[in-house]
Amino acid sequence: MKQLAIYTSVVGDIDSLMQPQVVDPRYDYICFVRRGTAGSGRNGVWQLREIPADISDPRMLSRYPKLHPDELLPGYRWTLWIDGNICIKDAAFYQRIDDLIAAGVQMAAPLHPSRDCVYDEAYAVVAADKESYTAALRVIKFLNAKTFPQHAGLFENNILLRRGGDESLRKMHALWWNCLQTLSGRDQLSLVYCARECGVTIAPLLPDGMKTRDCDWLLYIYHDRRQRRPWLIKKFYDARRYIEKRLLRRRCDRLSLPGPVVARGHVNGRGPQA
Repeated sequence: MKQLAIYTSVVGDIDSLMQPQVVDPRYDYICFVRRGTAGSGRNGVWQLREIPADISDPRMLSRYPKLHPDELLPGYRWTLWIDGNICIKDAAFYQRIDDLIAAGVQMAAPLHPSRDCVYDEAYAVVAADKESYTAALRVIKFLNAKTFPQHAGLFENNILLRRGGDESLRKMHALWWNCLQTLSGRDQLSLVYCARECGVTIAPLLPDGMKTRDCDWLLYIYHDRRQRRPWLIKKFYDARRYIEKRLLRRRCDRLSLPGPVVARGHVNGRGPQA
């Protein structure tokens, strides 16, 4: 077995699994799929492995491998999660990962392209119709009760580099999975909280100013997962979303949120640079 693994998860059509344009022989490439769909066990460069969990919600099923590298990929010194809509297209990406590993990072993820605050993100995902009002409010009330600060950092979570066999990371994964099950399935809403609680330091995975959507090393395919609705029904949902945004903003204004702080360590964007 190799010491490095790149892995992803596809719980729908395996034919949509993208092949990396540049392959590094030091890595095992592993894709986790729904039970009964592994087929011959390979798809191009990817080894197909079934997800050992019975979860009916496709979103949560696809999140299971992402948050359980300790269980599913034991023995690897480093694991690199990549969302299924991202393709490696330049060897410079592997060099960046080498630099992060050499720097001794515990975990690395791309900084969020436009926000640094989980409270703002909770409002944004409701505004974008990517999460319900009730789930976003659950997150905000939970973090507020924990006196979690504003502007404590935010990551995109579509690429995650993690050190294998790290006990702090193991604890973080357990707490993170619990937050996904009890608060919101949007994993970026709870990662920074879980990392701080478990003493995990997250470094920026990409150099300053670089985002996954415009990184020359990566091909990013945008997927609009919102349901296509007839015109009248769309108007109804747009109106409901507008009301939910207003309600959420009012509830946020009424809550005594902690004041902004300067985030410590790598969470505020400091860390190994290119």
